[in-house]
Amino acid sequence: MRVESRLRAVATTPNARLTELTLHGIEAGGKRLRPALVICSAVAAGGRDAVSERVIDAATAVELLHLASLYHDDVLDSAALRRGRPSANALWGNHAAVLGGDVLLAHAYRVAAELGAAELRRFAHTLAALCSGQIAECATRFDASREVAKYDESIRGKTAALLATSCWLGASTIGATSAAADALSGFGMELGVTFQIVDDVLDLYGHGLQIGKPAGSDLRAGVFTLPVLMALQHEPCLVDLLVDGIDEDGIAEVAERVRAVGADQRALAVALDHLQIAFSHLGDPALLPEGVAMLLAIGELVLGPLERLGLSVRTCPDRQPAHDESRPRHEAQVA
Repeated sequence: MRVESRLRAVATTPNARLTELTLHGIEAGGKRLRPALVICSAVAAGGRDAVSERVIDAATAVELLHLASLYHDDVLDSAALRRGRPSANALWGNHAAVLGGDVLLAHAYRVAAELGAAELRRFAHTLAALCSGQIAECATRFDASREVAKYDESIRGKTAALLATSCWLGASTIGATSAAADALSGFGMELGVTFQIVDDVLDLYGHGLQIGKPAGSDLRAGVFTLPVLMALQHEPCLVDLLVDGIDEDGIAEVAERVRAVGADQRALAVALDHLQIAFSHLGDPALLPEGVAMLLAIGELVLGPLERLGLSVRTCPDRQPAHDESRPRHEAQVA
């Protein structure tokens, strides 16, 4: 609630036109995953009493940066929907949407600048990583020979880097040790990889789900994600369907053939491996159980939409993170 109030306060300016443009993305809602990671990481590093206005500002800054990236992404992808509502570019055109994203980015840096030099540097490096990951993805559009390693590198930049920074900021803004901040950052990075792989599977099979955007968006944009790349390894002729201008029937057939060779399950198994690694980072003895429990719960929530796809994802009851010498035994199963 404190973050929501801060987001609206920061975006409300004397310029009514700019305020309408920026509040559109804020009021569309969303999971607010990144602010939640900031706050829960602060609790993990210092307890509930550590969640000061400085932490709320960090949570606000990362969400504003995320929203700015969505405005720009929707222009690049010519997306008409975002979070189940018309995108800014669909309502006001590309020029206004780009400028709206720029204003959100300015707001994000204005808030981040108050956190301190180290936090601002991390923020700037994160934006550079986000852009680098997106550029790497654009460079492989409609490239059926895209390597899985290149896919991993791209999603670590365009998605996971901001989740890692969200966790790092939660620790940094309360003055936690560098070891605790690094452990939380590692958790956020691996959680981000998990999140993106799950999102890529949802993009193939989420036709009947309220995912806030049309299913098959990646295929239309020529972005071949992990389940598709894994399917191509077993069925190279699938490339014949991966064309510019693919229609609904083509998307449905690609999804069916990905599932037929089990590539969707293999991709989810990779996601679960990364989630297990994420949980292992929470074994730092400096982290407090209450915050760790919150972060573990967020990790499991990332898998939640898969149940609605009929993909059963189960973890064992013992969710306690292990230290480096003993990886966590989250017996993950995709059925």
